[in-house]
Amino acid sequence: MAEEMQQKLSVQSEYLRTRLHQELAELRERLSPSSTHLSSTLASMRERLAPLTQQLQSSLSSNTQDLCGQLSHYLHSLETADAQAETRAAQNQEAFHWMTNALEHGSSKMADIINDFHTKTVGVLEHLTEVGTSEEEAAKSELWPLMSSRLGQEVSSLREETQNRVGALKAELDALQGNVVPVKAEVTASVEQFCQNSALQSQWFQVQMEKLFQGLEEEMNVQRSSRLSPPSSSSSPIQPTGSLQEEFSIKLSALLQDILHSV
Repeated sequence: MAEEMQQKLSVQSEYLRTRLHQELAELRERLSPSSTHLSSTLASMRERLAPLTQQLQSSLSSNTQDLCGQLSHYLHSLETADAQAETRAAQNQEAFHWMTNALEHGSSKMADIINDFHTKTVGVLEHLTEVGTSEEEAAKSELWPLMSSRLGQEVSSLREETQNRVGALKAELDALQGNVVPVKAEVTASVEQFCQNSALQSQWFQVQMEKLFQGLEEEMNVQRSSRLSPPSSSSSPIQPTGSLQEEFSIKLSALLQDILHSV
């Protein structure tokens, strides 16, 4: 009799284990936004941000062209400076002064352009999180913190590199201005390098934005796969919340009652 009871309990225990795994798997699936919704949400974000990124690139390129045009004009004044030493020194000093002013003004405009881009992108993303089905809302609520954080990092990096590039050229100009006879070739080389790097930066940022989306999609898929995989003996089961927790508890209680009645 004891052996029969032990065998029956063993069968019921295995039945309970199987049902629990099924319920947990269903719960994980419902708690995790599907890859379809994640991909759709990312695609929507990419589509909405693409025009803003293109506008940023265009504005930065236009500002860079204007700034470099001014710098080239002041470089020309160095070349055509009066031959007399005193007059030439005054003209060179004035040229360096206007180049520095142009850099400061250009840097301020670039900062405004970048800040405007960040404000608009955040507004677009916030609007996207406010509309959609419950499944889409779950995907957006999961993506929003990551997207907001990564976007902020990229914008901060762009802003910092822009400021550092302007600061570096200003430092070079200050050093060259201290020379008794500024070497125009050195000044020209520094300005050309600055203009070339500034022109490449806007293109680089567009590439970084695409990498950002690709990285987010890969990361979210990895996280989702991890959540949907069966838990190991050492890992903690997923913690249900709200109505799902209540539903799971009801099902578990009913399952235990069935087993007790059968025993």
